Amino acid sequence: MNKNSNKSRIWAAVSMLGLAILACGPTPAVVTPTPLPTPVSDTGTNANNNNGKNNNNSGVPRSTLILATVQIFGVHIKNGDIIPFYVGSGSIISANGLILTNAHVADPAAVGEPDSKPDALVVGIVKSEDQPPVYAYRAEVKAIDGFMDLAVLQITSTVKGESVDTSSLNLPFVPLGNSDQVHVGDRINILGFPAIGGDTITFTSGDVAGFTAEENLGDRAWIKTDATISGGNSGGMGTNEQGQLIGVPSIASSGANTEATDCRVIQDTNGDGQINSQDTCIPIGGFINALRPINLALPLIKAAQNEMAYVSPYTQSSGQSPAQATGNEQIGPITWFTVDSQGKLADQVTSYPSGASVLASSFNFSGFVNGEKWSETWTQDGQEVYAGSYTWDQGTEGTYGTSISNQGDPLADGTYHLSLSAGDNNAALAQSEVVVGNTASPAPKPNSKGGIQLSGTVTDQDTNNPISGAYIIVLNTGVNFDSWSAAGFPKGDVLSFTKSDSNGGYVLPVKLNRNTPYTVIASADGYLDAYGDDLTWSNDDPADFSMDITMSK
Repeated sequence: MNKNSNKSRIWAAVSMLGLAILACGPTPAVVTPTPLPTPVSDTGTNANNNNGKNNNNSGVPRSTLILATVQIFGVHIKNGDIIPFYVGSGSIISANGLILTNAHVADPAAVGEPDSKPDALVVGIVKSEDQPPVYAYRAEVKAIDGFMDLAVLQITSTVKGESVDTSSLNLPFVPLGNSDQVHVGDRINILGFPAIGGDTITFTSGDVAGFTAEENLGDRAWIKTDATISGGNSGGMGTNEQGQLIGVPSIASSGANTEATDCRVIQDTNGDGQINSQDTCIPIGGFINALRPINLALPLIKAAQNEMAYVSPYTQSSGQSPAQATGNEQIGPITWFTVDSQGKLADQVTSYPSGASVLASSFNFSGFVNGEKWSETWTQDGQEVYAGSYTWDQGTEGTYGTSISNQGDPLADGTYHLSLSAGDNNAALAQSEVVVGNTASPAPKPNSKGGIQLSGTVTDQDTNNPISGAYIIVLNTGVNFDSWSAAGFPKGDVLSFTKSDSNGGYVLPVKLNRNTPYTVIASADGYLDAYGDDLTWSNDDPADFSMDITMSK
């Protein structure tokens, strides 16, 4: 291979980009996929019935939504007595007791109020729409993001502290919607327990008034609405007309970056028999309310559902920084599996048929440290459908996996791409793609022998020692090293890439077509970039092709 005269130009450029380069292959037709809600149980009492009024002929019955709305009490426990000192609302989002709410309801310390941290969270369940909710369970925080003011709880015990089998709870729950498909003028329904509504559940409705941008969160950081939202509604349910959860009601006037027109302490909202500064102020007069879009909550929900440690990509809500990464993180080749009825990996596959509802992956890992940040990004036909960041808690080495689903509904046909990143610079460590159905357009195989699986080792030319962490990059056909370099290393010209392990070994995550010219580049910190233009593999070459690379300083 040729040597580039500048040391590690590509390595530096790729590192600054956070290695945001995807194995895209021939560009497919761009479609607008439905963002994929994180997996939640599709069992329970969510079936349509004749009790209560449907939002429309095909929507979730309002009676189910009422039962899926909970009151959340932050409580102190003294001498065995439960003493509420603040209250909010939440939505049950899975039959096994996951609850979505606001961070300031789940743990005020996450939003800068450590003195208000409760001893426990008590969940009030609606038994009848005309009766106050009944203290039924305790819940624990499973994922929280103080920056977005969102949290996911898990019911863990009875209100008396006796453990419960969550798999047998079979609670009514609200299905997740898609907040990116919400538009100005759409109807929106609010369920919760505002203080001004008394002790029973309160339903209000209005229209989507617009959207408000926020730094780091994009143009749809808030959904504005003229529906009445008041103290106590925080963390509750905001649904579309089909009964799908599309937003979390949050503090009044949050979307406008201003205070409510008039907010006064005029009611004993915490039930302690006194009206004082410990009570929630109640907005008086006209104002525009806001909801956090459900799509922003998906990474938290997925972390809670899969028992992964969530870390906010915006700020450390816990006040602690991630653990120092080792810089030696490695992720082995990603393999794909079907999932059985118990949610466990079943058969290894190379593609999925139309109608598949879950894509599950597995991979080996090494060099990690608990507490460091790692991330995953999923795309469908080139469009991002899910991205999440978490705190690593699986130890130094072993086998792990991740998955994506559509709440039990079939995934859209297409080519799905998974990219996994970790470390202080969130460098991409592995990627893979898999086809669902027959409508996707994967690269055609030029002959019956299939493509070339490229692998090998990267070593120091002078010492013959392995080079760990070298990037192996393959450019799209028609792009050579000089043109890519002159253009500033655009990520759109990259077909695929991988990173060498601690032994210098690498395996390219996609197969290369035979009789097709490619440019292959090796780049490592402190070394001259090595590359070869117009590398071609014929029909006579083995499917598993070993190409060792030496690099010089």
